[in-house]
Amino acid sequence: MSTAIKLGNDYWKLKKDNVELPVVWSEDRVSNHHVGVAGTSGAGKTHWIREFVTNMNEEIEIDIFDYHGDIEIPGTETVMFSESSRYGFNPLILNTDPHYGGVRRAVNDVIESINSTSRKLGGNQEGVLRHLLTDAYTARGILPGDPRTWVRREATEDEIRHLIQTKQWNDLRGVYPTLPDVIRLAKRKLRSLWMGVDDSGDGKKALSCFEEYCRCMSAVNKRRTELAKAKARGDDADMEAQQKRLNSAKDKAAEAHMTFLNNIETGHEFEDVIKYHSKDVVLSVITRLENLHATGIFNPNPPPFGNARVRRYNLKPLAQSEDELKMFVRFRLRSIIREMMQRGESGGKLRRLVVLDESKKFNDEDVSNPINIIVTEMRKFGLSILLAGQSPAHFSSDFIKNAGTLLLLNLATADWDEAARKLKIDVKDLKYLRPQTSGAVRMLEKGQIAQFKQIHF
Repeated sequence: MSTAIKLGNDYWKLKKDNVELPVVWSEDRVSNHHVGVAGTSGAGKTHWIREFVTNMNEEIEIDIFDYHGDIEIPGTETVMFSESSRYGFNPLILNTDPHYGGVRRAVNDVIESINSTSRKLGGNQEGVLRHLLTDAYTARGILPGDPRTWVRREATEDEIRHLIQTKQWNDLRGVYPTLPDVIRLAKRKLRSLWMGVDDSGDGKKALSCFEEYCRCMSAVNKRRTELAKAKARGDDADMEAQQKRLNSAKDKAAEAHMTFLNNIETGHEFEDVIKYHSKDVVLSVITRLENLHATGIFNPNPPPFGNARVRRYNLKPLAQSEDELKMFVRFRLRSIIREMMQRGESGGKLRRLVVLDESKKFNDEDVSNPINIIVTEMRKFGLSILLAGQSPAHFSSDFIKNAGTLLLLNLATADWDEAARKLKIDVKDLKYLRPQTSGAVRMLEKGQIAQFKQIHF
């Protein structure tokens, strides 16, 4: 059954002819299912979100990211995300599809989520974090180039804690790594860099032994030079003394070389030194990871949505930190994008709707922003977005160009000029919009020319 939602009546037909001509949003008639709703506070954005959600076909999944915690809709399964609830999404869980998932994509998603905040990673930090995440997977036997190793099970904080306390290492290897695993690995790397000793033993690290071997070989070469000089002078006594020193230096070098070989435990010691070359960079990455883990948004405790069709993410507790909020939403949107791509093309049928309020906090002109990816690339996979904001100026150019429907409610006077410029309409068309009384809508309907039409609610 196709979704049909009455937006209102044609404003001019009603005013001039006193005729009610319904303006209807029809799932089958619009060229795509992306919807933008713009209006100042109190103009009715939440009302229209409810209208679209409650009238959607029951086969369509809906994810509502509720920034203010006020989008209450009957039949919706709601989960609050906060430090005390401990619900989150483990960012290291893989999409196991060999074409749309894998280790590299998961690593990129984590890095892109962090870089969406006001404190982007530096080039060296990004490189170190990429190595840490990849090594954390490798430690569990999950290899970037081998999809057969990507399948593991998801475990909660309590399950993981129990496995560690009871030393069930084989079972632990069967679950995906978590942020605390990456932090522990990073601290081990930092200890190795600082102290040159293996954190699991008392012997010298291979790097320290190799440095000692190099010092001994330097002494050997020095003795060879001195011996050559003694021969040139014809000083037999000095030649004999220098030969003894050379032999002694060779013995020390041979002993140091053997110690170096005996202290190589993994064969990757020098790769690690190259990857984690700077103590300061590793330390700064550890700090970022610990701060990220402290937010709780990436806890390995999946929200109990069950099989709910309409899932509401109550994000109000996260609203105090814009960076945390942005990371959470963008990471989750990327996961949804991967899931829908894995399902394949939908033949134009709408399968899933994402609802996101306060577009100013999440949308920008970056082409890698998942909102822009959804609106430009995901129609054929059956994924659409309903994006709400206080002004069309808060929507990206990609969103405005590609959204099948733009519904304008009453806008603040300060937003008129920028909104008119971005929408390429006359400012006077915005002056007549009244809160919860009248609006303007542009629908890209198949076979029709798209233009804004005034409607009476």
